[in-house]
Amino acid sequence: MTELGIPGEPPTNRRERKKQETRAALEQAALRLFAEKGYQQTTVDEIAEAADVAVRTFFRYFSSKQHILFGDVAHQRIAHLRAALAASPPDEPPLETVGGVLDALDLDPDEQEQIILRLRLMERQPSLVSEYLLLNHELREVLGDFVAGRTGLAPTDSYPLLVASAAVTSWDVALRAWSAGTADDSLADLRRRAFAALTAGIPARPGTAQPTSRRVAR
Repeated sequence: MTELGIPGEPPTNRRERKKQETRAALEQAALRLFAEKGYQQTTVDEIAEAADVAVRTFFRYFSSKQHILFGDVAHQRIAHLRAALAASPPDEPPLETVGGVLDALDLDPDEQEQIILRLRLMERQPSLVSEYLLLNHELREVLGDFVAGRTGLAPTDSYPLLVASAAVTSWDVALRAWSAGTADDSLADLRRRAFAALTAGIPARPGTAQPTSRRVAR
């Protein structure tokens, strides 16, 4: 016997669908208020009220305004990035590992749509750029700590900083070119080409010779 509702549909599926609807309602309400009032001027209470839920419900789904601004796409990517880096072969050159992990974390079409909505919002609300930069800073730290750990260098050494900065910058360049509609290539291809160009002068491992020329992926 099933609960009242759609015949034959498990109660768990209905609960999950309700959660997804609540999360979507909160995101839509937040993005609308950020566009209308500004990010800093919008409170969590106002977001919850606009979505017709209690404030405590907001915090069941999102830890902060920054979390809801960039959505699970960005924040889950950080968690996935940590896991993918940790699971990479320990003897693999760190530069190769970072490039491969970025390939594995490319966005699917739905995730790309979520990201582009937020980029459009940033264009209308320049104050949001600081939140975007904080997110990039977190990504850079995750990557820099990984490279430092694999090479035995300090996270403040130039090699970890260069590799991490190249990875984050490649995403930033690709996202901006792709969202502007000025490139025919896919977001993934743009990111790969940018990463290859930015790391063309970085050796696979610190202290090793770098070939005089390196083909940029197309």
